[in-house]
Amino acid sequence: MTLRRILETPLAELTFADIEELIREEAQEGPRFELKRGLPANDQQGDRWMTGGRKFGNPARDGLAKEVVALANAYGGAVVVGIDETDDHPKRARGPDPFLIPRVVECGERMQEALDAVIDPPLPVLEVRGIESPGSNEGVLVIRTAASTQGPHGHGEPPLAYMRRGSRSGPMTMRDLHSAFFETRTRGERITALLDERQRAFADLVAQGTRGIFVGDERPFINREAVWFRCTLVAAENLHLRADDLSRQAEFIRPRPHTTAGFGEGGFIRGWRPRLGGVESFDCNGRQFGRWFIGDRGIVDAYGLVALEEFRGIPYAFPPQIFPPVALQVIALGERLRRIAKRPEVELVIECEFRVPHTANAIPIGSTFPEEVRVTDGTTRIGPYSLGNIEDWRATFIELERGIWHGLGLSIQNRVTFDMERWLSEIARG
Repeated sequence: MTLRRILETPLAELTFADIEELIREEAQEGPRFELKRGLPANDQQGDRWMTGGRKFGNPARDGLAKEVVALANAYGGAVVVGIDETDDHPKRARGPDPFLIPRVVECGERMQEALDAVIDPPLPVLEVRGIESPGSNEGVLVIRTAASTQGPHGHGEPPLAYMRRGSRSGPMTMRDLHSAFFETRTRGERITALLDERQRAFADLVAQGTRGIFVGDERPFINREAVWFRCTLVAAENLHLRADDLSRQAEFIRPRPHTTAGFGEGGFIRGWRPRLGGVESFDCNGRQFGRWFIGDRGIVDAYGLVALEEFRGIPYAFPPQIFPPVALQVIALGERLRRIAKRPEVELVIECEFRVPHTANAIPIGSTFPEEVRVTDGTTRIGPYSLGNIEDWRATFIELERGIWHGLGLSIQNRVTFDMERWLSEIARG
């Protein structure tokens, strides 16, 4: 059903044929779907954008903001602007053709900026895309948001808060506000609980020390000092994935950024095996050990150690640039989980953590440091950071990358570059 594609497919993959199919199927409005014939306006002349204007009016912005916050305050969903609707209830898409918005890609970009500016507090996930008719710059707007972890939301001054009820958006009552605050707190507590759970498991592993690391029947790291690192990502909503399906997903080979990564280079030497609530795999060589866990609720958890060794006469040395690529790989796997679950609108939350022994010297290989940088012992927790729209992944990663370097007391020496979009498209084709 095409409506499911509108709700579940990354917006970049939607086509004008999907819009036409909505009309042929007479898609019905509901708790997660709203139709608009055109940009909202206060009079029959319509919005000035439709007649060649360079700006759309406040009624267009505010009318769409109302629908978006109503979805975000309830279950999330999509608004399609450019499809007529029937007069019955609930309303359905009516053809024969869409009502095309001029310069629709530019309109979508400006509407994204306008909605981001007027909605308070800002939505964690808000996507706006103009889908062009073939051979034309005219088309239809698709706006999509998720059930928010930071609601309730409003728009304007003072903010006006709405909530989706069935196929309509209405003002929020005090009871609605209380419920929204409770749902927001519950989602936040779930995220915090999952992150704390992974932190405790990591702390238990570190407490056992390198003597607790087995590779087969051997303990290759026993009596060796090491820097421990963890990177954890959780989805804001339970993705309800199946662990046995996860183990069959060949796409879970991690991407290979153009730099050395901690905990392996993107392939697993032991494959996936089932664990309670997910699947796990291990990477190990003479210098490092990593455990990767993917959970059916929407969790990616990578943690392990890098043994300290002598380098150029400096004892207890390690290369700090191997850790940011791990965070990049975790983000990439998190996006894969969203797509497999057909929930691209769900917010992702990610954090990292270091545990450093009494003596450790960070030496960025290939960089020009006058001398090694002594890293103080203790625990450093970086984040959590939120990732909403996939287009914003780079900004989220830059914050993590900065936090990792600064958490070790270093300035950024080696920035990681990666073509996420290309990797995702190659995985989808494979």
